[in-house]
Amino acid sequence: MLSNKKKGASTSNGQALNTIIGRGSHFEGKLTVENSVRIDGVFKGELACTGELTISQSGEADATLIQCKDAYIDGVVNGTVRADKVRLDTQSRFTGEVYTDSFTVAEGAIFHGSCSMENHQKSQSPPATGAPDGAAAKPLTSGPGPQVQKK
Repeated sequence: MLSNKKKGASTSNGQALNTIIGRGSHFEGKLTVENSVRIDGVFKGELACTGELTISQSGEADATLIQCKDAYIDGVVNGTVRADKVRLDTQSRFTGEVYTDSFTVAEGAIFHGSCSMENHQKSQSPPATGAPDGAAAKPLTSGPGPQVQKK
């Protein structure tokens, strides 16, 4: 049986792709999107999306702040990115700051800046006293009996 329903664009993880800034397009300002965004053109400003952000080889972003679930970058980015996962692909050129749980830089990518690895999923707690060089101690198991460090 043939269906007349058109399927919408989706990302690599099957999320709806709501917004595309196409090649030759320029956007300047603040952009807030439910689900995912793909940039093939030029973006300047602040971007927040609940899904993944893809910046293709032709895409450019000059961003005061980009916040998203996951960021896949193969174009040019100048600015600050906050995401659970950030991947710089082979053609990417990134200048700025990255705040993430997972950071991957492919061979050929150019990264100028700083990266702070954060764990957004777990509560932040101060380092335990007595840890060498200010490093956080590994959490102890709870329950009866002796306390043992998890490895």
